[in-house]
Amino acid sequence: MQSNFPSSRLALWLAVAAAWPLQGLAAAGLVQFVAGDVQLRRGAAQAPVAKGAEVESGDVVVTGAAGRAQIRFSDGGLVALYPDSQFTVTRYADSGNAAEDHFAVDLLRGGMRAITGLIGKRDPRNYRVTTPTAVVGIRGSAFLIAFNAEGELVVSGEQDEIEVCTEAGCVGVKAGESVRVVASSQLPLYTHTRAVLPLPPPPVPFAVGEELNSSGRLAPTPVAPVPPPVTTTPTPPAPGVPLPPPPPTTTVPPPDPSIPTAPPPPTTGTPTQPPTTRPPVTGAPPTTPPTTTPTTPAPPATRPPIFVLPPIVRPIIVLPPIAVPPPPPVIR
Repeated sequence: MQSNFPSSRLALWLAVAAAWPLQGLAAAGLVQFVAGDVQLRRGAAQAPVAKGAEVESGDVVVTGAAGRAQIRFSDGGLVALYPDSQFTVTRYADSGNAAEDHFAVDLLRGGMRAITGLIGKRDPRNYRVTTPTAVVGIRGSAFLIAFNAEGELVVSGEQDEIEVCTEAGCVGVKAGESVRVVASSQLPLYTHTRAVLPLPPPPVPFAVGEELNSSGRLAPTPVAPVPPPVTTTPTPPAPGVPLPPPPPTTTVPPPDPSIPTAPPPPTTGTPTQPPTTRPPVTGAPPTTPPTTTPTTPAPPATRPPIFVLPPIVRPIIVLPPIAVPPPPPVIR
């Protein structure tokens, strides 16, 4: 009996090993990217993480101030850890059966971006991320979780829809939406991740030639350069070619002193006839000088606009003065 005991004990261990699922012996995931300070805690031991290291259930991954890491799990899911993060794989099982699958992780600080694998596709209820203030479940396949500077949890949906639950209840977060968790006793608050700002009104009024650039401001109007003045240099005549005759000049003869000159017109008042000398008539009454009727000055006329025309060169023709004979005497 004593010689057969070791054999029976060995057969018992082999039967237990055969009944144990192979997924329980395999690693939960592999580290496929590391940058900066990244540590892995397993039990009481802690060591730096290198590319290709295995991550199992119960392991804690801690990133430093500039540390980043990316873990690919056996079901094809991805988890990217941001700096100053603490990520714990609480329970992981990829059995291929939705009734036995588990993906339960904890995020105590920092941030993570996740893309779910087959475990979440088989049954979304088996996928859960636990934080100090909220629990994040999935209905889709991609999301982002991070703590802001005030210590509040911010959750954003990137594809399909996720679910964020606190002690007060659960809210759905669709792709492009985000929520902020202030406390575990309050419902998550929806926030806007993209602000839509109104464009500034264009300047009014527009001037001719003004245009607006892409930012809504006035674009500088191009000014056409002023061409330089063209200086023409006279071309000297070719040798042997006669020059053109100069233009004729008109000589004005001096006035003849023997011809009387007409008196200039009066400058003011109504023009009057020059006095005439008549021989005295015997027996005739004295002649009464004509009376001058006062005239009313005309109102000043509006001066028309002055137009300057280019000078026209014309020959000057001077005619001799014409002697005006005196008017005949008045016979009464």
